[in-house]
Amino acid sequence: MSNDIQNETLDNNDNTNDKAIIVNKKKIIVVFSIIGVVVFASLVLFMALYLVPFLAAKAEYNTAIEQFNNEIAALEARNKELDDSSDALHQVIDAEDIPIDELLLSDAQDVLNEARKYPKDSAPEAPKLTSGIEGIKLATSEALALSESVSKMGDYHDILTKVKSTETEYSSMINGFKTVEYEILWFRTYTLLDNPAFKFLVKISNPNDYTIKGIKSEWTAYDSAGAIVSYLSTSQPDIPANGYIYYVGGAAGSAYFTGDPATVDFNITTEGTLTNRVTPKIKVSDVQFKNDGYSFGYHWYEVTANCQTDSEVKSDQLNGQLILKNADGKIIHADFWLADENNLPDTIKKDGKFKISITLLDLPDIPKDTEFYMTYILD
Repeated sequence: MSNDIQNETLDNNDNTNDKAIIVNKKKIIVVFSIIGVVVFASLVLFMALYLVPFLAAKAEYNTAIEQFNNEIAALEARNKELDDSSDALHQVIDAEDIPIDELLLSDAQDVLNEARKYPKDSAPEAPKLTSGIEGIKLATSEALALSESVSKMGDYHDILTKVKSTETEYSSMINGFKTVEYEILWFRTYTLLDNPAFKFLVKISNPNDYTIKGIKSEWTAYDSAGAIVSYLSTSQPDIPANGYIYYVGGAAGSAYFTGDPATVDFNITTEGTLTNRVTPKIKVSDVQFKNDGYSFGYHWYEVTANCQTDSEVKSDQLNGQLILKNADGKIIHADFWLADENNLPDTIKKDGKFKISITLLDLPDIPKDTEFYMTYILD
């Protein structure tokens, strides 16, 4: 019996242990369930309160930085454009053997110097990123503010336009340079005071958009057999842009000839250079043709004109050209005037007035129109 009681007691203990184990398992399950709920809730809360805002803030920061970098790249491109345009201008005006004088080149050089010294904007550094959402938001705000600031940098419109237009102007000036054109309008041989003489009239035109200087010419006179009987090389005055001058060549007197002139050959010997220098202008007015009658076996005529210079000039650098035309507009005679023929002072002051006169003999016809042009040949 005692054994039965003992066995029953053991059975009861086993049942109690089993129940305890089951209770413990349930408690463990409940605890882990609670822990799981807490962890899940924590994760949800973490994502809702930190991760999602963090990722959103980081995305906004990345967008702001991308915008900032784009503005930096645009600024660097603007800086490079100014540098490249300056280099292009320098290459044009620094080339060798270009048909432009130093005075005209100095204008382009001034533009180039201005561009080289023009202050260029430097790109700022990107804002530093600190930890935390607030730090990211602060860096984002700074990046956006810097982007707006950089977008306003590098405003080189005015200087860039000046440099590019100057480069285009001078490139066109050089590449489109044309030599002067000339045409012999009239030629005459005659006898003057029993000596051989000839005169010819040339129109020299400048097809460029800028004044041309330094033109030199020569003429060679031949007799009827083609032998050279006279020669002269001379400098021409500056020719205005798209303008022209007249040149009267020739000679009179046996001292200038080795034979009787019959034909003449005229040539331009130097191409000249473009310039923006301003030469003295001489205004001509009251041109008069006078018939002085017949004496000593010749018909005598005189042409007079009033002149006024806009600046101080040396009289020996004045150069006058006379053209006489008949009623049909045909040239009947042309001649040149030199200062030593009228006893002018060595220097004529600014706004100075003077009168010229030319004596002519035995014209082939009486002129209807008398034209006189006064130019000035600079050194």
